[in-house]
Amino acid sequence: MDAITHCIETYLSPRENPPAEAIALDGLRRAVGFIERAVKDGTDREARKEMMMAALQGGLTFQKGLGAVHALSHPLGGLKEVSLHHGTLNAVLLPAVLRFNAPDAQAKYAEIRKVLGLAPETDLADWIAALVARLGMPASLSAMALPHGVIPAVAEAATKDHSSATNPRAATAADYAAMLEASF
Repeated sequence: MDAITHCIETYLSPRENPPAEAIALDGLRRAVGFIERAVKDGTDREARKEMMMAALQGGLTFQKGLGAVHALSHPLGGLKEVSLHHGTLNAVLLPAVLRFNAPDAQAKYAEIRKVLGLAPETDLADWIAALVARLGMPASLSAMALPHGVIPAVAEAATKDHSSATNPRAATAADYAAMLEASF
């Protein structure tokens, strides 16, 4: 899910970089096409190869910037109170961030739907949440044992994270707190 998030966030970044966008969309197509097979059978070499390629492609596009998912997962991953897995955090946070960004990213959301073979009316946030459920991952931050009391500090830290600057929609601490609450 970290690879999927990298590809989505770099594609949605407002920075201009058409080659990076093409790489991100191809990586997203590969990851979504093979993640369930790779999780179901870790010995499926084709699925693992495609996931490895998707992860590489997500990494190749970093120069375009990430977004709100990573702005939140970075401070969450640094908490002393609980040890939280980065990729799982991204999976849990991605639906709320997609809902937040939707008003400012409709054209790019339409392209993502097209690349993934989804109907134009498909809600990307709901679709990602369903994928996370099919993978057997936690559905919420509370299921990951995040203490609710850390939300204000994490939201404030997210505004200072370098990934916040390349989110397609500007986010305040209150916006980040709302995304955390929606993911809780």
